[in-house]
Amino acid sequence: MEYRRTSGRQETGGRDRRQSKREQAYQDSLIEDLSQDFRLPINHRPTENVDLDNVEQASLDTQITSSNIGFKLLQKMGWKGKGLGKDEQGIIEPIKSGIRDPRLGIGKQEEDDFFTAEENIQRKKLDVELEETEEHVKKREVLAEREQKIQTEVQEIRKVFYCDLCNKQYKLAMEFEAHLSSYDHNHRKRFKQMKEMHGSSSRDDRQKREQQRQEREMAKFAQIADAQKQQRLQLQQESGSATVPSESKTATALTDQEQRNTLKFGFSSKGSGSKVCPPSVYRTGKETSNCPYST
Repeated sequence: MEYRRTSGRQETGGRDRRQSKREQAYQDSLIEDLSQDFRLPINHRPTENVDLDNVEQASLDTQITSSNIGFKLLQKMGWKGKGLGKDEQGIIEPIKSGIRDPRLGIGKQEEDDFFTAEENIQRKKLDVELEETEEHVKKREVLAEREQKIQTEVQEIRKVFYCDLCNKQYKLAMEFEAHLSSYDHNHRKRFKQMKEMHGSSSRDDRQKREQQRQEREMAKFAQIADAQKQQRLQLQQESGSATVPSESKTATALTDQEQRNTLKFGFSSKGSGSKVCPPSVYRTGKETSNCPYST
């Protein structure tokens, strides 16, 4: 066990030493590269105009020379002038940004240039302001007629997918079939059938009750007509046999009373109204006792 621990420590120490050697070599190479550049002291002040003849101007149009520090660092890290990435799909040339406001985002300057261009300064004219020619008018009419025809054909086709019961319009056959098998459609269908069934039965009942009412009224009218006919016959017989004026007056009074009683007998309700004997029973005071309803 102690031997394994000792060997593990030796391997770790060897890796650390190799890593430190690599870092030291890298730092030495950087110092060597930087020592070749010309440097001015910190407190140096130029007394004449700066000579820019031998100064390398940074530009996107000129490539980086091999003496550039960044170029050297890239070469040391293994860059061979190709695109980065596993398949070398990265770009080689830098993105040209141009001179712009540092507060603008990427692409904002191009948008501003498009809207401020000379050909885009003038607003687009309205349809009312345009001067139409005969060719444009005919073209517009043809397009409008074609559009109207297409809409008409589409409406005719969609009539097949219209549900009258639910008042819904569908565009596809699948949607229409799904609606026909839905709970909402079947519920409305059953409710309509139930209403029609109850409506027909209630209508038949109303017609039957109306017919019975008419039959009762016709029977009452026939009974009233028979009673009036009998009264007229009796009055004619009595007028022929009557000789005393007092008797004629009594007959007239009785006739009026009989008409009132007859009308009361014909139109009285079932619960109210007294029963009246026929006129022949109580024509005179002597025969009144023969009436079964007299008290």
